[in-house]
Amino acid sequence: MVHSFRSPVVLGLGLTVLLAACGGPQPAEDQQPQADSLATDTLNGDNELVSVGGRLFSIPSPVQTAFAIRKAGLVYRKDLTTPLEKGEALTTKTARAAALGMYGADLAYVTVHRDGQRAMATMQAIEKLGNSLELSNAFDKSLLDRFKSNLGSEDSLLRFSGVAFRAADRYLKSNDRNDVSTLVLAGGWVGSLHLTLSDPAALKDQGLVDRIGDQKASLDAIVELMDAHVKDPEAAALITALKELQASFAGIQRSYSFQQPVTDAAKRTTFINSTSTVTIPAGVLEAITKQTAAIRSMILA
Repeated sequence: MVHSFRSPVVLGLGLTVLLAACGGPQPAEDQQPQADSLATDTLNGDNELVSVGGRLFSIPSPVQTAFAIRKAGLVYRKDLTTPLEKGEALTTKTARAAALGMYGADLAYVTVHRDGQRAMATMQAIEKLGNSLELSNAFDKSLLDRFKSNLGSEDSLLRFSGVAFRAADRYLKSNDRNDVSTLVLAGGWVGSLHLTLSDPAALKDQGLVDRIGDQKASLDAIVELMDAHVKDPEAAALITALKELQASFAGIQRSYSFQQPVTDAAKRTTFINSTSTVTIPAGVLEAITKQTAAIRSMILA
């Protein structure tokens, strides 16, 4: 069985900081809105441009992945998220940082599915794990209280999660800890892919198959980042596993069909009609699913 899709080519990704994808682009601190709301137009881009080590990489947004899962009508499964007690049991920097990213993907997933209680518990797990990574100075101590008081508001929870992760990112970058930033990013990517692949029904939805196909370029970027910034021997097995997964993603086939753009002069709008076609052979998809699950288990072991 072969899964294929055709999708319009998307141009013009918005610039954002590493991990802000968990909450969408945010206004400057001195321009905060009066109400806690998250405009839907800030969530339209499937990918975010993130900066690590002075370079930009296009990485899928965990929030957009969660919205795509919900839009596809997949059943919400809390059991797919990272066990909350696992974070405290992890002992290495590699595992803790990658798990922090996985919790970030989970936070987007449970929040988009309006599970406020699980979102609060996940936020608490993130704070504890952040402390073990010496990120305690990065988080606003009032954040959990604000998070708890807004459990019924999806927009507010997404906003607060973005605040927390942006704060952690600023702290890591200011202290030259690109290795931790990279591991968090890799863990979030693995977590989001796991949530997408775990339900076989996902393969019946064109949008989700589209998203799976797009991960090839994202994984290439993550592997490049890992090679450049993560030198800890503890991470060697994870890097090897990601490169093996990269080899499986190489089996995804993509073709491009150019179509002349159409310009509406009155509306000053140009419509891009070119299409990208992706084909994922069943064997390749099965291998990617198994390897993703194995990498997740490795991180949490």
